[in-house]
Amino acid sequence: MTLIFVSLGIGIIWGHLRPLSGRGARAAHVVTLAGLFIMLVSMGAQLGSDERVLANLGRMGLQAVVLSVFSVLGSVLMVYLARNFIYRGLDAKLTRGQRREKQ
Repeated sequence: MTLIFVSLGIGIIWGHLRPLSGRGARAAHVVTLAGLFIMLVSMGAQLGSDERVLANLGRMGLQAVVLSVFSVLGSVLMVYLARNFIYRGLDAKLTRGQRREKQ
């Protein structure tokens, strides 16, 4: 775990001191996607080879559906509330600005 955090820290410092060019950013994107793909395939293979996971797949599937549904609902609710909060503040500022222009 230490290696992960050290690598992340080095990457942050390096990116801050020497930002990537457009070509470097595209290359980093491709490498990141390839690494993510390899990680997901290896995790899927590991889970697929575990008998306990396969035996409990139905129960875990229901839990996953419930978790994902409530995650999406919570996200939508928070976006709705944040949007209303932000727009209410903008409307108040615009109204004040329009009053000043009329005077």
